[in-house]
Amino acid sequence: MKQHSDFVRLLSDLFLLLIGVLGAVFCLITAFDLAVPESFSWVSIGSLAVFSLVLGDKKRDKTTALILLGILLLLAFLFRSELAESFRDLWGYLSSTFALGYEYFENLVPEEFNKTGDYGPAILALTVLVSYISSLSVRVWKRTTPMALALMLFVAPCFILLDTPPDTPPLLAAVFSVLAQAFSQSVRRRGEGEHFKAVCCGAILAAVLLGVLLMLFPQKTYTPPITWAQLSKKIEQLGKKLENRGNAQAGLTGNQEAVDLSSLGALPNRPIPILYATSSEDAYLYLRGASYSVFDGTYWSHGDSQKWRQNALFPYVGGKGGATLSIETLDPEDLIYTTYHLTSMPAGGTLVSDAYIDNSTDTLAYTMHFVQDTKPVSPSEVYDQWVRETCLALPEQTRAGMLSWWNAQELSAHTVPYNSDPAAVQRFAEAVAAQVSACAKYSRNPARMPAGVDFCTWFLNDAEEGYCVHYASACTALLRALGIPARYVSGYVCEATANEKARVTNLQAHAWVEIWIGGRWVNIEPTPEDATEFTGIIPGQDDTPVTEPPETKDPDQRPDPHINRDREITEPTLDTEAPGNVPGHGSGSGKNEKLDLTFLWFFLVVIGVPALILGRRTLVLRHWENRILKATGNHRARLLYQRMCRLEKLGGGAIPEEALTLAKKASFSQHTLTDVELAAMRQVCDEQSSRLKIATFWHRVYYKYVLAVI
Repeated sequence: MKQHSDFVRLLSDLFLLLIGVLGAVFCLITAFDLAVPESFSWVSIGSLAVFSLVLGDKKRDKTTALILLGILLLLAFLFRSELAESFRDLWGYLSSTFALGYEYFENLVPEEFNKTGDYGPAILALTVLVSYISSLSVRVWKRTTPMALALMLFVAPCFILLDTPPDTPPLLAAVFSVLAQAFSQSVRRRGEGEHFKAVCCGAILAAVLLGVLLMLFPQKTYTPPITWAQLSKKIEQLGKKLENRGNAQAGLTGNQEAVDLSSLGALPNRPIPILYATSSEDAYLYLRGASYSVFDGTYWSHGDSQKWRQNALFPYVGGKGGATLSIETLDPEDLIYTTYHLTSMPAGGTLVSDAYIDNSTDTLAYTMHFVQDTKPVSPSEVYDQWVRETCLALPEQTRAGMLSWWNAQELSAHTVPYNSDPAAVQRFAEAVAAQVSACAKYSRNPARMPAGVDFCTWFLNDAEEGYCVHYASACTALLRALGIPARYVSGYVCEATANEKARVTNLQAHAWVEIWIGGRWVNIEPTPEDATEFTGIIPGQDDTPVTEPPETKDPDQRPDPHINRDREITEPTLDTEAPGNVPGHGSGSGKNEKLDLTFLWFFLVVIGVPALILGRRTLVLRHWENRILKATGNHRARLLYQRMCRLEKLGGGAIPEEALTLAKKASFSQHTLTDVELAAMRQVCDEQSSRLKIATFWHRVYYKYVLAVI
């Protein structure tokens, strides 16, 4: 019975391997009209059969795999001359074909290669290698990914040019094999008894899915979902985001839900252009991005969403005159950047509460009008009351720390009541900002906040260095403690010369303070004057001015390598000696119909989206675990309590009174929690997670893969 089971398993695995490997190889052959020996198919089938037969014994898998690899390397060494020549000719053929559509490949074409050479040895060697990897994937590892990546070696080159799609049967065969493997992978890894049944079920599901996709997309034309120029731009944007991750972590690049002061890291030191600002008047511009009104001692957040009338937030809108400000962003940003005292609003955005203007239309250019000299106005009573309630609130620990520091400066007598003349209140707020500015040295890579302390109190008393986020946070908290409504704001700063385009880079990302006086928001600057965003000089690097990249044309106007090349690709000339012309390609093949491969991209989405969801869940849970492990004492307790609150809302059960007591002790007491107390709080989190794991199926899916909490 055992032998019968092993034989059935061998046949089912060999079936999937043959379909996948031969399908992938013939994708390349049919796409480029390659000539291969007649014995090719039999050699491929023979190598797959040998690999499948000798692999699969768990006791000797590693030894057998190494022996087979050694044999393959020995054969490659013995026939190295023939293989080297065949590979050079094959690469020259493919790269010269790609060069018809993309100039990049012109530099990759070998100087000397036989355009009509024998590609058989190279394709045969690649087939044997892919067969070896696929056999290990199916027979030993029982995983789909290695086989799929190996098959991409043959399939991927077919999708670079518009006129090299593979024939439908081999492409469907390769995709069918990968789908059948993916659908049956989990069952095949559990036990031998269900192996054949799993393969059959996976094959049926794969066939049904491919049939549905073919019915949904019956066209016979192929257009790549993204051009190389577009892909290059996407990669460039990703590189900018990675390079700019320091600003993103500090909340300086866009509309984040909250700014976590406990995890502030180093800011970037290489200039990356973000936008261009053009003003009709000379002005030093604070390009306001988003404001944060709620502070809990560690996090700045926007607070509850409110609906306000536009004239309550922008009292000068509708006024006459004013300078014109035009903004051009290089890439779509999450929000619209504005300056102060607007007389006309930019188009294309949606106002979210009073915090920011959401760039709902992904606009890249917008215009507004503003005035530089303003007078106090009568505020909306409802909005004014809300601002006083929200922008004066502070945790008691922070308020006490701010007032203690202010009194220690022997400045307690120098206070101005909020109901004084707005100009006097503004002068007093600027004096407070000057005191904060002098409390620490500016640095783009300061030390992190110690665990278990109040951020603002620590910065004013103990920190030796900081950047704009530190100064703005401490100044906002201090102004609130002194009775002046204030909030934290992030965006960019730049100096604009009339009618000249000013480049704004990521080094000019900035945070500052807004105070509410005279019925309007007024910006206050607590960051020292030697900050990089003001001077363009990076401290600690020989005070070298920032050298910005040369100005380029609009990125959307970059030359597309496809322009004026379609005719070269689809209509090759008869002159076989013409540069870039490949004999035998695209002529006499009888392939006049193009294949719609939209279903293949749909397949990639079907596989890719679940992979992204699973990967996101893993990263989120790992990130939370790392934060818990790195945190110590009371900071760890606060993180655990935040986790408890979230799990409680999801139905994980009420937080026990003991855990609430420990959370309060961690937040408001000077005593550090013991390891036993921390373990008790962690146990509560684990119990709440366990309750969510026994919920209904759809609830578990929601908790696991959407919220990523269990």
